[in-house]
Amino acid sequence: MTDSTPEAAEPTTFREKAKDWAAKHPRTIRFAKAAVATVGMAVVVGVLAPRGTTEDEAEFAGHAEGTTGPKDVESAADSTEETEQRKSPDRHNVIPHKRRLKDGREIDVSGYERGGSSEDEDEDPGEAAA
Repeated sequence: MTDSTPEAAEPTTFREKAKDWAAKHPRTIRFAKAAVATVGMAVVVGVLAPRGTTEDEAEFAGHAEGTTGPKDVESAADSTEETEQRKSPDRHNVIPHKRRLKDGREIDVSGYERGGSSEDEDEDPGEAAA
């Protein structure tokens, strides 16, 4: 008979073989766990660290120690502000309602007109300022 067949002529399962092997090699199991944990941490650091670094460089350009002056780093938000301005919403009426403040008080908000821009052609200059 072979080693995989016990005396009762029943073949051993893979699970039993794995348990026996793990019991005989605990140091190898610990080494494998440590290796997997190390590789996992390296992947996490390798993926997340560059993202945070580039965001910090863009946000705090020139504030780091040892730099001679501010860097010419322009974020996407800054570049879009220069090229196009936010369009104001369409003119509409806001109905009266109640608003709850952070301290828990409720206040009444009266209805008002909102939206539109000062560039509307049908609007008088006096109305735009108001």
